[in-house]
Amino acid sequence: DYFNIRSTEIIFPLKVKPINNFDMQFGKNFNWTKNDNQTMFGSNRSGGKRKHAGRDLYTEPNAEIVAVCDGVVLDIRDFYCKTYQITVKHHTNSGREFIIRYGEVDESSIKNLKVGDSVEQGTVLAKTGKLLNDDDTPLMVLSGKIIYMLHLEYYSGESGLNLEKPLSNKANKPYERRKDLLDPLELLKQGYRSSFGEDPK
Repeated sequence: DYFNIRSTEIIFPLKVKPINNFDMQFGKNFNWTKNDNQTMFGSNRSGGKRKHAGRDLYTEPNAEIVAVCDGVVLDIRDFYCKTYQITVKHHTNSGREFIIRYGEVDESSIKNLKVGDSVEQGTVLAKTGKLLNDDDTPLMVLSGKIIYMLHLEYYSGESGLNLEKPLSNKANKPYERRKDLLDPLELLKQGYRSSFGEDPK
């Protein structure tokens, strides 16, 4: 199975472990690997009107986000609650291709990166952002701590390795995304093993 090959085909999209890791502050209630909390793929959003289209990795303020493997930047634009997104068409050294949307990043941290740029595995793309309400108060506060995060979405490329069909599609319920959207969990686990030399729990 591709995901069980121990290699550096894929690395983790953060240089550090997320603070909602099993052994960290928010690991008990918000573990990014589990399917029992709001960070998971498919959890309810907007009171159940839509489902969460990615996995959320919580971090300390402004953690560096890196490219999981080589790729080309397809899009940079605004995202939810005054954050930004960077969409990259990736290719691994074994020839596998897919699209990752790195979401909820800090706009001001996107330096010298533009659509069409090639990125190498490990290139710093941006820093994690904080979601803001209309009045600029932080949306996510847990135990008195403002939560910064990377919201990561994974697309197989079956609907195209380009954005001719946009990734976001309000009509396509319940995720409001393109139909080749997949849970990025196995990809993230593989990257975690490569970057940290252990299994996430």
